[in-house]
Amino acid sequence: MRTIKYNGHTIEIKALGTEKVLYDGREVSRKNSFFGATHTFRAREDSKQVQYEVKIGLKWIWWLRWFRTWCEVKRNGEIIFTDR
Repeated sequence: MRTIKYNGHTIEIKALGTEKVLYDGREVSRKNSFFGATHTFRAREDSKQVQYEVKIGLKWIWWLRWFRTWCEVKRNGEIIFTDR
C-alpha cells in the first residue's frame, strides 16, 4: 500500500489483489486487474472540482526475478507522485 499526502488530502493506493484507491479514507475506485489499471475520480478541494488519475502497473525486476507494482498519480493532468 502506498500513501500520498498532497494539499492536505490523503490518497491511499492498495494494489494487492483487487486494486483500490481511497481519497481521505473514502473508497473512490476499485478494479480487478492482473497487470494494472487506470483509476480516475473527481474530488472537491477548496471549493473547486479537481480530477485525479491513478495508474497502477507491474514492473519486472530482472536481477531479483520478481515483479513489483508501481503507481503514478496525476492531479488535473500534472504528475504529483510517481515511483515508476
